[in-house]
Amino acid sequence: MDRLHLEVLDAVKDGKTRHVTRLTHDGGGNAIEIFHEFDRVMPWSDDVPLDGYVLVILLFAASIGKPLQVHGPISRSALRNMEELLLAWSRWKPMRYRRIDIVPDRVLDVRGSAGVGVAIAAFSGGMDATFTALRHAASCGSVSEVTRYGLRSGLMVHGFDVDVYNARDFERLVERTRPLFEALKLDLRIVRTNSRDLRLQDWDDSSALELAGCLHMHAGEFQYGLLGSTKSYDALVLPWGSNPVTDHLMSGDRLAVVHDGAGFSRTDKAAEILRNPVACRTVKVCYAGVDQSENCGRCEKCVRSQLNFLAAGAAKVPPCFPREFDLDCIRAIQIDHEAQMIEHASLLAYAKAHGVWGPWLPILEERLAKWRPVAAPLLARRKAGGPLKRTIAKSLTFLGVDEPAKKVW
Repeated sequence: MDRLHLEVLDAVKDGKTRHVTRLTHDGGGNAIEIFHEFDRVMPWSDDVPLDGYVLVILLFAASIGKPLQVHGPISRSALRNMEELLLAWSRWKPMRYRRIDIVPDRVLDVRGSAGVGVAIAAFSGGMDATFTALRHAASCGSVSEVTRYGLRSGLMVHGFDVDVYNARDFERLVERTRPLFEALKLDLRIVRTNSRDLRLQDWDDSSALELAGCLHMHAGEFQYGLLGSTKSYDALVLPWGSNPVTDHLMSGDRLAVVHDGAGFSRTDKAAEILRNPVACRTVKVCYAGVDQSENCGRCEKCVRSQLNFLAAGAAKVPPCFPREFDLDCIRAIQIDHEAQMIEHASLLAYAKAHGVWGPWLPILEERLAKWRPVAAPLLARRKAGGPLKRTIAKSLTFLGVDEPAKKVW
C-alpha cells in the first residue's frame, strides 16, 4: 500500500539546532518540510524517539488515510497513545480523519527520565498559560509542594500565536513577558516553526498536538510537559484540540503531557493573576490585533478577558490592556458560537456568586439575552475568509491605516 513517510533531519548552525521533518509519499510528488528551530543546541542521536515529530503531523496523516512509515524510533507508550488518539478523532470527525497504522523503524522502551520531577510548560503569554506558570513555579506556586509540578522552564513557540515570519512582534512579545519569567525564576526557551503556517491541518483540532510535539522535543531534560487548560471541567467543548479527555494521550515514555487547570474557570484564573502585579502587566490574550505582541482591547477575546478581571473583583482592567474599559465594547462584540456564549455566561455567574457588581454587568446581561446562534454556513464563510482578511489588514497597516486594519482583521 502507498505510504506517507516521515524522517527528521538534524543540523546545527550558529550554535543553534534546526530540525526538518520531511514528509514524502510513495507515489511521488513534492516533499513537505516542517522546520523547528531551537534557541540552543539540542542533543541528538539515532536513539532519540520521534514522538513529538509524529504528534505534530498526526492529524494531517489521519486526514490522508495512508499508513505512516516513521524512519526512526518511537517510544512504546507514545505509539499506544497515538493509536487511541486516532480512534478518538476518527470517532469525533469520521468524515475528516481515519485511523491509520503508524509503522516506526523501531519501538523503544525508554526507562526513566533525565529530568525526574522537572516540568516545562507551554507559554504563550495568555491567561491559561500564565495561570499554569503562577500555579507551579517554585517561587510563587499556589499549590502545595507535594502536588505541584516542579516547573523550571516555559516554552514559547514562534509561529503559533505570532506569524512565523513576523520577527518584530515575536521579539516584542518575548520582551513583554520576560519580566514574568524573571520574577518566577523560570528558564525561557524558544522554538520557531512553520508547522501552522503550512496549513496542513485544522488548527482548532491540531493546536495541542503541535504544541505537545514541541514539548516532546525537550523531553531529554524534563519529565512533564504542561498544557494550560482552555475550558473548565463543567464547560468542556468536544471535539476541541486541547481537552482533558485526550491531552494525556500525547504522552510518551520520556515525557508525560499534563492538561493543567481544568478545575478552574477563566475568571478563577483572572483572580489568581490579579494577585501578581507582574503578571497583570504581561498577559497577552489577543489574536485579532494587527500588532501580534499587544492586546487590541476591542476584539471578542480582549473584551471577554477584561470582563473576566472585572468579574473577579478588579476595580479596573489591569495594565496589560492599552486603555480603560469602554462599556460600548460589550455591545459591539460579535459572539460567534456557543462556546464564547458559555464563557460570557460563566463570568456573569461568577460575579453574581461573589457579590461583584459594576455598570458592565447589566449591559452584558442584556447583550447575552439578545444572543442568537450564527448560522453554520456563515461561520464557514468567515473561517474561509480568514487568510484574505489578514492580507487586507496587513496591507492597510503598511499604508499606515491601522484602525481600519483592526476592523478588517
